[in-house]
Amino acid sequence: MIELHVEPRVMKTWDAFQAENPPFSIALDGYVDGPPSFSSHGPHANFDHHSLVDRLTTRSTCMQVYMAITMGLFDTFQQDGEPHANLFVNDGDQDTCLAVWVLRNPERCEGIRVHQPIARLLIGEDAIDCTGGAYPVSPDAPFMQEQAWIFQPYVDARTSGALTRVDADTMRSIIEAVGVRITAYVEGRGERIELDTRYDRIGGGDGWEMIVEQGPHARTGLFSEGVRAYVAVRENGDGTWTYTLGKMSPFIRFPVQELYGVLNAEEGLESAASRWGGSNTIGGSPREGGSKLSPQELERIVNRTLAQA
Repeated sequence: MIELHVEPRVMKTWDAFQAENPPFSIALDGYVDGPPSFSSHGPHANFDHHSLVDRLTTRSTCMQVYMAITMGLFDTFQQDGEPHANLFVNDGDQDTCLAVWVLRNPERCEGIRVHQPIARLLIGEDAIDCTGGAYPVSPDAPFMQEQAWIFQPYVDARTSGALTRVDADTMRSIIEAVGVRITAYVEGRGERIELDTRYDRIGGGDGWEMIVEQGPHARTGLFSEGVRAYVAVRENGDGTWTYTLGKMSPFIRFPVQELYGVLNAEEGLESAASRWGGSNTIGGSPREGGSKLSPQELERIVNRTLAQA
């Protein structure tokens, strides 16, 4: 039995996850703040590509899960000869939804070939997610339009700002709705929608743009226009903001990792459980509570850090 546990915005260390979560537990895509890990004592596993990794060379969570299943995950995570796992998630984004679907449908992923829909979806999501949406692809590509339809329930919730306050039941319903669409796509019943890549430039500096994402696929449009680094801003309506810091690859001059420390110090969050963080190419403000820095303050800090780099 594969059981899904949804705990919005919860984040644990690997040690805490092993101590607090039951045997046969698998953490997905940021529930554990740390790199991919496995312990046969439990057993416990963490599949993630956000924290303490080189994101460009670390596979997305869904691809890690697919590879783990192919290489014998359910030889360990099984009871009475059947797959058995408790899945723990704190968000319902594209990567998480696909990872959950793959874990629930391992038989559909056996012996897959590149031409099959599930293979295209895994490969495409892997390229897009491990680059933080920076993979250069045309918004008009049929696959991008198919993927936009598949993940529309999550993207709509994110665009509306609801994810900052969504409860477990609502997040579960998003994951389930995306799962239904993944199944439809795999069975040849998928649809397509055009991508909305609109965004507003509200600031920036040397080699980077500060933007407000108007369309849910703004970053695809941003990178297709040649922008290589950005800060995306979303106002939460309670005096705080949610920020995403990103760049196309580690080769771009934009100090994402250095900024985490600078911004945590600025907000007094260096020892807090929820703080600025992420990988070497994309990260952002605390998931719980957001940031109290205004866009103007953040712009000054980023440009000052750039000048000192």
